[in-house]
Parts: sequence; C-alpha cells; structure tokens
Amino acid sequence: MPAFARRVYVRMKTEPQNSGDMLQMEPRVSLSSELSAVNRPLGPWRVLRDRDYSLLFWGQLISSAGTQMQVVAVAWQVFLLTNSPIALGVIGLMQAIPRLVFSLVGGVLADVLDRRKMLMVVNLTMMSFSTILALCTNLRVINVGMIYIVILLSATVSSFEFPTRQAIIPTLVPREQMADALSLNSVMMQLTFIVGPTAGGFAIAWLGVANTYWFDVISYLVVVGSLFLMQVPRVPPEKRARASFGALLDGIGFLRKHPVILAVLALDFCANFFGSPRALLPVYAQDIMHIGPQGLGILLAATSIGAVALAPFTGLVARIKRQGLGVALAVVIWGLCITAFGFFPNPLWLGVLLLAGSGAADMVSMVLRGIVVQMTTPDEFRGRISAVNAMFVIGGPMLGQFESGLVGGLFTPMISVVSGGLVCIAATLLILALVPGMVKIKVK
Repeated sequence: MPAFARRVYVRMKTEPQNSGDMLQMEPRVSLSSELSAVNRPLGPWRVLRDRDYSLLFWGQLISSAGTQMQVVAVAWQVFLLTNSPIALGVIGLMQAIPRLVFSLVGGVLADVLDRRKMLMVVNLTMMSFSTILALCTNLRVINVGMIYIVILLSATVSSFEFPTRQAIIPTLVPREQMADALSLNSVMMQLTFIVGPTAGGFAIAWLGVANTYWFDVISYLVVVGSLFLMQVPRVPPEKRARASFGALLDGIGFLRKHPVILAVLALDFCANFFGSPRALLPVYAQDIMHIGPQGLGILLAATSIGAVALAPFTGLVARIKRQGLGVALAVVIWGLCITAFGFFPNPLWLGVLLLAGSGAADMVSMVLRGIVVQMTTPDEFRGRISAVNAMFVIGGPMLGQFESGLVGGLFTPMISVVSGGLVCIAATLLILALVPGMVKIKVK
C-alpha cells in the first residue's frame, strides 16, 4: 500500500465516532478497503488480513480453548468430589457474583487505561490461578472449598477482561468490516467451545485432571505473547473517561438513551439464565447417558458444533434487517431445542443434534446482538457498555448454572432442563409483549 494511503487508513481506522444517533450513522468506508476491493476474498475471514486483529483472534482462540479445558476439568473434579448437582451449580454462582459486581468497574477502567496492557495483566493473573489448581491437584491437596475460592478469584479478575477485549475489537478494524469482525469473533468463541471441552474430556481420561490444568496455563502464554506484539489505538485524551463514579453514571445514562441495547441483552439473559443445561451435563454424562468424561466433553462441545456449522452463513445473518426480531426468534428456537434435549438425551447422537440446534440459534442471536451493541456505541463508551454486556451474556449463564443445579438437586436434572427451556420461551414472549418495538429494531 502506498505510504499516503497507509497514513489515511490509519487515521480513519482510529478516528473516534460521534456520540450522536448511532442508529442512523452511515458506514464509514476506508481508503484501504477501496484499494483492495478487487482482490478481497468473500466472507468474514477477510478481516484477518488486519495484523493486529489477527493477533488478537489467534491468541484468544488458543487461550479460550485452554480455558474451556479447565472448565471441563473443574466440573468433573467437583462432581467426583461431591457427587452433587447443587455443588456443580455453585460453580456458576462463584463465577457469576464477581462478574455482576465488578464488570462495570472493569468497563470504566477499559475506557480509562491502556486496554492492551490491561489485558496482559489480567491474563497473567488468570494464568497464576490455573497454576494453583494444577499444583494443588498434583500434590493431592485439592478440595472443593479450594476450587471454589480459586474460581471466585479468577472470575473477579476475568470480569475486567471481557469488556476490555470487546472494546478493543472495533478499534482494530474499519467500520465497514465491523460486522465481519463481530461474526468472526463469535465463530472463534464457538470454536473454543468445541475444541476445548472435547480436548478437555479426552485429556482428563488419558492424562488426568492436573495435566488438563497445565494445558490451560500454557495457553495463557500464547495470548500474552500476541498482546505483546499488538498495536492498539487509544481513546483520544479529550474523550477518555476518568476513573470515577461519574464515569459509571455516564455509561448508565447512555444505556437509558438507547433502550434497544437493554432489550436485546435482556432476551439473551433470559435464554442463558433459564435455558442453559451446561451445569447438569456432568450428571447427564455420568448417571443418565453413561458416557463418561469423553462423552461429557462431546456434550459440552455440541452446542458450539451447531454454532460453528452456521458460521459460513454469518454473512447472511448479519444482513438481517430487523435484528430485534431475529434475536427473539433465535431465543425461542434455543428454548425449544433445550426442552427437547431434556426429554430425549439418548441416544448420544440425538442429544448432540438437539444441543447443536440450540447452538446454531445462539450464534444467530450473538451476531445480531453484537451488531446492535457495537454499532450503536461510540468508542469512548465501549468499555462500559461491553461491561453491561458481560453482566448479561456471561453473568446470566453462570447464574443459570446455579439455578439449574439447584432445581436439579431439589427435583431431578430432567425437570430442571425441561422447565428451563419452557420458561425461556415464555420469558421471550413476555418481553416481546412488554416491548413491542423490539421487532422493529434496525441498525444501519
């Protein structure tokens, strides 16, 4: 690229957005995209031509896969130590509480501090917690209380990671490639939910729980290395938030002016809080389906298999004009698939097929939700709005794990899964009745 074109491209890519009516803002076309339009490949994968986004993508892919291996190891280890569905649900509670409490603080800091350096510190700290789990398991001093404490501390630190990472993505790519980047990021996360749990299940069976934790430790080194090589534009000083309670109130005020963001997040929260069977999958694998840790890894990966199968069509999903209606329909399909899985988990192929169907619906919801949230939020607010997003889309599933584990312990795992899917559908219909304008949401 000529030097002049490169300078113009960098300026346009890092130029902050105005905080006006983002719903009507026309896409910005960068000079580099015009120069490369002829040779540009089709599909969202073209965004990987951006060096910094590519570093973030591949580093996060490996690190998140390692984290999902740890998730399987923790769930399996807790179930072996307690044989209790409620104990599995407490894992979700330990993960949800810090994210609900600290995510907004993490969002403010993401708008104040250097986002790249913040991610490096967060990932190094989380790596140390995985090291503790690995060492304690190797030394045979591990217990459920210790696991819960490490999970609580790790979730506290992780509450600063998600809003920061989400805030970085729009600064790395031009606006006209934003939908591609968001779609690809969703595909990446679903890939980790396939590779991580599957590899974790087999790693536990072949190498043991401790070595599975060590794989997670190594994966953190990869993402820290990729962050070290990245160059991330900072928010201009005149628009940078100050670390204060007022900055937090400003973020809440922005949400009040953009109720469409809260509406789509509420739909996703309902799906994950009521309809996620993830906490009970170890019980299904061990006591209902009798498929062991390898089968547990497959069940945990099944939802993401469906999501990744839909990946070639994310470009079409991103073109859906009524994003709010698309999210609502996707959540209803999710609930139907989860309800069917609760009734018919066997044989394994049928259970995997139903969970994969829920994953495909979730992918549609994620892509459309990401477009609404990111395309309506100016850069100086992205950390705080991404923090609210984290409270809904991460805190919701983790609270949902506690809810499903508690109901499964008080009644049966099947009642918990089936009732969760049905309540998810009912809650979606209720939100649509209360907010009829949801079906008309459009983001340009």
